[in-house]
Amino acid sequence: MRKPKKQGDWEHWIDQQIREAQERGEFDDLAGAGQPLDLVENPYAQERELAFKILKDSGYAPEWIELDKALRGKLERARAMLARRWEWREARLGELVGRSGRWAGAEQKRVQDDWQRAVADFEKEVDTINKEISRLNLKVPGLCFQRLSVDAEHDVKRLTGMMK
Repeated sequence: MRKPKKQGDWEHWIDQQIREAQERGEFDDLAGAGQPLDLVENPYAQERELAFKILKDSGYAPEWIELDKALRGKLERARAMLARRWEWREARLGELVGRSGRWAGAEQKRVQDDWQRAVADFEKEVDTINKEISRLNLKVPGLCFQRLSVDAEHDVKRLTGMMK
């Protein structure tokens, strides 16, 4: 069917296209079929409400939100790795308590050196994350969405129980 030229013809043509698509089953099994509509408004979206809703409904978010989510994930993984290495250090040093001799001393030094490498690795990862936080803070739509830099030394002290 040719596309119509008059307004009333357009409405008829559109209705016909929809009916034909329904008959072919093109509206069957759509995502969210049978689910209630989400009519909650985003108070922060302002004039971008429709754009944000389309992104959200498609499983996406604005770039700065996705970046923030990725940064939180990176930081969580870095902290988890540091915690695992601390637990290993504590367990290994616990196994060496009461042992003496050259081997025990060398093993204690190796464990301590491994912990120092773990802290250095963590500090390096936090430095990278802080640079990405600086870039994120340039992209957010307002100051209230900015993130603070991470203090690696504070995290290490908190983990090791050295906080005052």
